[in-house]
Amino acid sequence: MRIAVLHAYSSANAGDGLLVEESIRLLQDAFGSDCRFVVAASDPDSFAHLDVRVVDSRPRGFRYDRTFLRFLRRLDAADLVVGVGGGYLRAGRLLESAKTAAVHLPQLVAAARAKTVRLYLPQSIGPARPGAHRLLRTLLGSLDVVLVRDDRTRLDFALPNMARVPDLALLKEPTGIGRIGQPGSAVPVVSTRAIRGRPLDRVTALAARLACFDGYVQSTHSGNDDRAAMAALGPRRIVSRSELMSAAGARRVVVAVRLHAALMALDAGHLVIHLAYERKGFGAFDDLGLPDFVHNVNKMDVDLVLEQIRRLSGDAVARHDYDETVRKARSALAESRRTLIEEIRTLRPVESGIGGPPP
Repeated sequence: MRIAVLHAYSSANAGDGLLVEESIRLLQDAFGSDCRFVVAASDPDSFAHLDVRVVDSRPRGFRYDRTFLRFLRRLDAADLVVGVGGGYLRAGRLLESAKTAAVHLPQLVAAARAKTVRLYLPQSIGPARPGAHRLLRTLLGSLDVVLVRDDRTRLDFALPNMARVPDLALLKEPTGIGRIGQPGSAVPVVSTRAIRGRPLDRVTALAARLACFDGYVQSTHSGNDDRAAMAALGPRRIVSRSELMSAAGARRVVVAVRLHAALMALDAGHLVIHLAYERKGFGAFDDLGLPDFVHNVNKMDVDLVLEQIRRLSGDAVARHDYDETVRKARSALAESRRTLIEEIRTLRPVESGIGGPPP
């Protein structure tokens, strides 16, 4: 089966890389391992580890790679066109509107026009100004299925082809089950980023009041490089991705700003508090049954977050309650994945193009 995958970013941002990998894995589980993928990505070299063809979707000024343009023109040759999960369709501010228009709008327009099956995996869409909202709603309404990962997106766009499902990172099989039930380290991990080039004041205040903490960097790509913001907080040391996300090592209390830093740490068996800057974080922690452990990063009560760190680090009952909540949510999420795979299978074209050239 020939599958065209749109809107990939860069695996140098671990969360975006995860969403691409999970999108491919989900589709392989639905249609079999003989699927052939072509992925449009802004940083194509970062996906060299995947056994897929990748085309360069990054605009250079007002010009695009010819292979990418040819790929968009030939989407009808695919059996299925898929938008990766994520939160890339935003048009609330001028800069993000320009990025959406330059990078993602050509792909969305091509998907809307394609005469094949079109599926967008779990999205957070918006914010969007009125004109952009109308355009996005029209284009998204032309697709066969648009899955959304938060209630605000579903209410804002209210399209008949939309359905609410969890984030793909929540639907994967967890890797850190062995850590469940273990005590947390006394030294928490804090992971931050800049927003529109500025540090987050309340995260800075939180770090200043922690006696000791380690840092973690989730993204190192281009305009999404977290290293300077992380270093500015003054952590004891920077924990590597392999150290934090592997199944080995101590269990930590992790306070993370990026959603997928939070979800990946939770997947690895850590105790996580998420400081959300977008709607997607609240949807994910609602799906986990942990709404008390997600806070608006710009309005959070620093004292409350410090108290949650203290309880998860030192109180066995608090850890047990947290673990039980996650365990119950995991069972429901596993069933959600099985249901989603069955529903995706119903989208398979009647006349499959297996064996034909990719788009």
